[in-house]
Amino acid sequence: MDVFHRGDMGQLMTQTKAAPVTMKQLADALGVDRSTVSLVLSGKGRVSTETRTRILALANELGYEPDVKAQRLVSHSTNNLVCLFSGTSGLGLATEKMMLIQEALNEEGLEVPFYTASKLSGKNPDLQIALIKQIRRQRPKAIICSAYMLMPEVFQELALYQRQGGIVVSYDLPIPLECDQVVFDREHNAYQAAHYLLERGHKKLGIGMSHPSMTVSDTVGVTQSLRPQGFKRALAEYGLPMHDEWLFEWLFEGNTFEAGGIAMAQHFLSLRERPSCVCIVNDYVALAFMREVMRNGLEVPRDVSIMGHDNQTASAYSAVPMTSVSQPVEEIAQAVVSLVIERLNGSIVPHKTITLQGKLVERQSVASPAN
Repeated sequence: MDVFHRGDMGQLMTQTKAAPVTMKQLADALGVDRSTVSLVLSGKGRVSTETRTRILALANELGYEPDVKAQRLVSHSTNNLVCLFSGTSGLGLATEKMMLIQEALNEEGLEVPFYTASKLSGKNPDLQIALIKQIRRQRPKAIICSAYMLMPEVFQELALYQRQGGIVVSYDLPIPLECDQVVFDREHNAYQAAHYLLERGHKKLGIGMSHPSMTVSDTVGVTQSLRPQGFKRALAEYGLPMHDEWLFEWLFEGNTFEAGGIAMAQHFLSLRERPSCVCIVNDYVALAFMREVMRNGLEVPRDVSIMGHDNQTASAYSAVPMTSVSQPVEEIAQAVVSLVIERLNGSIVPHKTITLQGKLVERQSVASPAN
């Protein structure tokens, strides 16, 4: 078990007033190896969450900054670093997009580590800020940012990085920063889904979506409002209201897709009057929902039609192949890479915002209502 000495901490804080703190000093104060501190601060290697949390917290408190010139001398290379930063990761498209971007930029001769802070920030939001500060202090050529689940202070750090001459490109959601952005049109996705269901004759439409459990940036609130806006717009075209009792939410506390789908299905089954179809904004949650309602004796799509979102591979191989609205993952990654390369090549044109839309993929989980 790591040992933390309060006396060492006090002495270290006194020393840092006179000179920058070193990795060795951090390691000694926390009772860990210098190599462990190096792994955490570089974002490489595997270190336990507890140890990572303690190291980042102390480094942030003491204002640790790496000696970038020394790092480059050691590596005998020029700076070819581009950092990817995201507020969420795990099963799904967030990681797929990061990997596609990383692979394409690697082919351009760039080093592209990616950093995610969602698990850390859930326990202590300050650690997300500490991580983006550590990334900024590495002075990469560019920072690519996916805004979902990020704290507002992250954008302040990115703005500081820009003022220091850095390039920022964001994707997925609009962010409050003057930079190149690739935006996925979530409102249009929800509109497409609802419009398709209405065209099939459905008048009782439900929508299922996640509800974040942590305080994060306004971008999450924007995201959560975009889906219902698109849904309501389609309903309004048919003169139909959106029923609050047919808004199904699952609590987002990480990648608990199965639990979310089951909870949503149980809510659906408990209703006296049910919608004839449910549009669920996550394919994995929709698949869990499908399994649970079928386990309780309902048939899909005879008793309830189900529409997924993102068109993940698993949706084509479910018990009933699921109709879904795609998320243009490859197009998003390609657009991000193009913008980054343009800026690295010296482009000084005004910042661009590229908006991309998904497509509806028909399968067997949606049918016209029985009556």
